[in-house]
Amino acid sequence: MNESENIKYTNQRVEILDFLQNNYTHPTVEDVYEGVKKKLTRISKATVYQNLKFLASKGLIQEVNIKGVSRFEPNIKPHHHIICKNCGSIVDFESKELTDFSLDLIKKMKEFNIESTNTNFFGICSKCK
Repeated sequence: MNESENIKYTNQRVEILDFLQNNYTHPTVEDVYEGVKKKLTRISKATVYQNLKFLASKGLIQEVNIKGVSRFEPNIKPHHHIICKNCGSIVDFESKELTDFSLDLIKKMKEFNIESTNTNFFGICSKCK
């Protein structure tokens, strides 16, 4: 049975997932809260945070921690990120070669049970140049 089949889809979770499905900027908890609050005016930031963590733990969204700040995204396929050191913008970067290399490396590791991998590239975006 797929784990997502065991999830109760509350109004809050549906709205959070909807917000993320239409937002590939890797929003923070605050960003998601502000977006969802437009439809669910009584939702609290704590509820948004708890639901984001829950949805990430169930594999429906991905949490990305950049410089100690949690950001969330709907793209759960293996991929990498390019991050602007100036403005903090994050862009998904898909590379079959890099993903295959990472997954191959995981298979060779015997000392760890690696559950996930990602690679972040840092630089300056075209807007900040």
